[in-house]
This record gives sequence, structure tokens and C-alpha cells, in this order.
Amino acid sequence: MFELYFTDGDAYEKLNEILPKYICRTYKIARTENGKPYIEGNPLYFSISHSRGKSVIAVDANPVGVDMEVIEDRKYSALLSRFSPEERAEITCLTDFLKHWVVREAYIKMSGATLAHKLDKLKYVNGVLYDGGKPADCRFYNFTDGGCIICVCIDKKCGIC
Repeated sequence: MFELYFTDGDAYEKLNEILPKYICRTYKIARTENGKPYIEGNPLYFSISHSRGKSVIAVDANPVGVDMEVIEDRKYSALLSRFSPEERAEITCLTDFLKHWVVREAYIKMSGATLAHKLDKLKYVNGVLYDGGKPADCRFYNFTDGGCIICVCIDKKCGIC
């Protein structure tokens, strides 16, 4: 099961504090061509999200993505226009929008894709995320904590989900 770590400071500083709990040797954080950070030569997965000065880190033995958004007034209508009519019908306020948004972001991070390449292929309706019209092959954990909406996404192909 994944573990979450919160910080109001630098997320990578916090990551370097917690990784020795999982890795008993020297490690190097590298990035994929899409910019996703990973631990070189180690099967441990992590994901980081930042919002309004807060950060969250998800750590798991399986591919993981996390997104967090602080709940505070902001405009979202421009992004809402990229959502399907079914999704727009479910979104009646900022909190609804953020719940839909963090699911997309967590999934994109878990899969190692980018918003630019994946956003238009995703649809989140009635609690199910669709990727290219098919249900996404992952498990979501959604919750609200400390004025933030958070989603953790873990690959279903992991064998223990």
C-alpha cells in the first residue's frame, strides 16, 4: 500500500529524507524524457505534487501518481471547456472541478505521460476514468485533507491491487 508524505517545504528535500527508509544504498534521481522523476536502478516508485506552497509525495512499490490541489478561489472555466458534456454536468463548483482534475493529473503522472499528450484522451464520469474511451487500468484513492483535494493513482497491473 502506498505511503503519503506532506511538507510545506521543498518536496525534493523531503524526498531525500524519506528515501533511506526504502533504499539502503546510494541512489540517483533521474528523469524520463517526459520529465517524470524516478530512482535510477531501483524498482521503488514515487510521485510528487505541489500546490500553493504545499507538497505531497506518494511512494509505492508499483507505478504511482499523485496530484494535490489546494481548495481556494481560482478560475477554471477555460479548462472546463476541454471536458466532455457529461463531465461538465457533474461539475457545479470549484471543488467538483478539482476532484475531476486531480484524477487526471494523478493518472498522467502514474503513466509517465504529459498533459499535452493525454488530457484530451481522458474523461472522468461517475467515478470512472476513461482513457481513449476505455476504463483506465488503475486504482484511485481520492480524499480531502488540510484544505486540499488529493488523488493517488496506482497501476492495476501491479499484481497486488
